[in-house]
Amino acid sequence: MLTAQVRRALEIVPVPALVVVQTIDNDIRCDGTDREHVPEFGAALAEALEVVSTTSPNSRILVVGQLARPSPSFVEKVVAEDPTVQASLTGTGECDFYGPDGRLVQEHFDTLTSIIEDYEAEQARVCATVPNCGTDDGARAAYVDRLENFSSDWNHLNVRGQAEAAKIAWPVVAAQLEL
Repeated sequence: MLTAQVRRALEIVPVPALVVVQTIDNDIRCDGTDREHVPEFGAALAEALEVVSTTSPNSRILVVGQLARPSPSFVEKVVAEDPTVQASLTGTGECDFYGPDGRLVQEHFDTLTSIIEDYEAEQARVCATVPNCGTDDGARAAYVDRLENFSSDWNHLNVRGQAEAAKIAWPVVAAQLEL
């Protein structure tokens, strides 16, 4: 799917100065198979980056990491603001933030963080093999979720949140473009 998205983007803008690749989020499975899935993820990313490098060899490529890290305090704030959200965060899975007893499960936050970091490490490994490719070196991981930065679905950033994410990424973009 990533390669198809890259091909489509390059049809629209055939020779971009910068290609930003943002992935991981939908690749995370949280079903106990992520460690085995990471190499597949890396292969798919390598294929997509090869398409960019072949189609537009002078384009710079920036592969960004996951925005923020799972935070128990933020999850508690969201649930306090909108108690209906807790049901979608509750279960017995390794990444369910609330256990069936209604309590936060710190181990699940730690597990999800570890999974994210495994995918980011694979991104960095793959990117390092491609000319003109760089990562955000963890810049987006430093983003801190705030209630006022989210749309009403609590899953997507609003304009304010997008602006904060862009502010964090800008120094990396500027460096990648040698501005």
